[in-house]
This record gives sequence, structure tokens and C-alpha cells, in this order.
Amino acid sequence: MQRNISLIDPVRPFDSGEPLAFAGILAGARVFSNRLVSGLPQCGYQDLDVEILFVPRATQREGIPLPPAIGLEGKIAVDGHWAAIEESPAQPGDRASWIRRVLPFAAALQGAVTLHASAVADPTAVYAFMGATGAGKSTLSSCLASLGLRTVADDLLPCRVRHGSVAIPIDERQTFLPLRATYFLNRQDNVECVCRAQLNRADCLERLLAHGFGEVSVRKAWALQFAIYGSIARTVAAYDLVVPDVLPRLYDCALEVKALIAQEAWQASFQPAK
Repeated sequence: MQRNISLIDPVRPFDSGEPLAFAGILAGARVFSNRLVSGLPQCGYQDLDVEILFVPRATQREGIPLPPAIGLEGKIAVDGHWAAIEESPAQPGDRASWIRRVLPFAAALQGAVTLHASAVADPTAVYAFMGATGAGKSTLSSCLASLGLRTVADDLLPCRVRHGSVAIPIDERQTFLPLRATYFLNRQDNVECVCRAQLNRADCLERLLAHGFGEVSVRKAWALQFAIYGSIARTVAAYDLVVPDVLPRLYDCALEVKALIAQEAWQASFQPAK
């Protein structure tokens, strides 16, 4: 695959002389790396390019330290076009997993919003599921896919603004669908069925901030992240979604959530086009 050089910072963060190879496409970004990376999707929508370098030390050039929440040492370019992750040459880590942690912050510095979310789509819109690690986002989306909905994301959901509305890219053909609803997922062992409670804008915004990747020390980038979170909170239905923490009930829970999605789609069909 040819690199689009115009999208890459022409100044290398490290003059190692190592060639960069295409590693995959993730959350709207083409990823290039100086090390072999396996496990990343090889196709999909992309409008960003990011270089990810694995290095013994990341002190050879100025950059923003990686946010502490990532749990990795390294630096990231102020413009988000490269990130350097410190790695022991004798003991390489899970590079694909590390890229997943770093890439949303690089995207934020390039002006793109990524949510820590899984998502599914019906023919007309996308429905996102957010929550803490282990809340069951990917599992629920997988179950909904088995019930006929389309998987859009299992962990990182790229959001874009098109024609004044928040839209989600769903394939490499530049197909976008509107984000219709966000569900903040929680599992509890003391409930018998799926419980949904609508959130007001302020509560939705608070949760979006907790599940986004805006924690970068560049004011312009943070302002853009906050603006898009605000747009989601104003224009997209948001709910707390509590599901029983009982494995045998998983399929039934997915059926209940699919019914809620169908209800959301039915209600949207009566709303005038914007």
C-alpha cells in the first residue's frame, strides 16, 4: 500500500534509518510502524496517518509525554503525526494493544474524536456502547451482530462531524451513518432484566468526558474534543443501560437491547429531517 506522504510529518522523530511499513488501519487512521505488528485490521475507513515507533528510549526529540492513563512510556508529536513507545528490545510487548492505547490520543491531536466504545448499526444509524473495561461492550455488540445488526467497532469508535452532525464512518467506501444513541453500560447482579434510563445533556457530557481520549496538554486539541462531546450530548439520545451480570441471560439481554434499538429507530422515523 502506498503511503500518502502529504499526511505525514516530514520531520522524523527519530533518525534511526529504519524503514516504516504499513501496519494496519484502526479507528480511522492508517498506521505505519518501524516494527512488525500483527493483529490490526488491514482495511477500513481512514482519513488520518500516524507513525508509531517502538524505541529503546523516547528522549531523542521533544514531544508530549504519553498520558499516564495509557500505562506506557514514550512521547507523542504535538501535531499527532507520530508517537514513540518505549520498548525493551529483549522483551517486546503486545504492540497491537499498545497502538490501540496510543492512537486515539494521536487522533485527538490531529483534530479527530475517538470514543472508547463498541458500536453496531442498523441500515439507518449507529448505536454506541460505552463503559469501563470489562463492562461487556464488545460482548454485547457481538451478540447483537449475531441477531442481525452490523458491527461497527469493538473498542475504538471514530466520530466525525459532517454537515453539522456527528457521523460514524462504517466502511472504506466513505459511507457514514449518524450516531443515533449512546448507551453507558453497567453490569449488575441484582437486576432481572435490562434497565434503561435516559440521561440529560449534562450527565451525558460528563460520561463522554470519562470515556473519550481528550487528556492531552494542547489547548486547541482539547477544545475541539470538548466541542464534539458537547455536540453529541446535545443531539444524540443518551442512556444509562444496566444489564444483568449473569452469563446465561446474555442472549436474552441482547434481544432486549435489540428491541430498544428498534424502538429508537422507530421514534427517529417520525422526526423531521434536519
